[in-house]
Amino acid sequence: NETKGRAKYGRKFHSIAYFVEKHLVGSAAIECDHWHDGAGVVPHHVAMTLEMEQAMQSVDPATSLGYWDVTLDSARQDATGRPWSTSEIFSDDWFGPASPDNADHVLATGRWAYTAAARVDTSTNPPVASETGVGGGAAA
Repeated sequence: NETKGRAKYGRKFHSIAYFVEKHLVGSAAIECDHWHDGAGVVPHHVAMTLEMEQAMQSVDPATSLGYWDVTLDSARQDATGRPWSTSEIFSDDWFGPASPDNADHVLATGRWAYTAAARVDTSTNPPVASETGVGGGAAA
């Protein structure tokens, strides 16, 4: 969890629940999606990606976070009509389906199948993530 991780790995460590909640606070309010509507999409996601990479590096400095150049899939869609959701990164060898179609919204195939993910309390606005996960255990 966040508290134990920061105590063990330092101030740049954050749990996955922290990142889920941060994303929800910025993007899941009923009134306004500050992260996906308009000019906020790129800077918010780039900054969060950097913060997530630094959190991973607090555990293992040799780790880096992969980068998805969405412009490649966008160009492919424009040229061939192939939707972005069919990108190789959504194959079982990478991250799995872009939109899992089961009740828990958890990946059911591939290397990340049933990986624990933070639960979300949707009774709040914006929703809040918890440390308790779905898909087989507590969120890391």
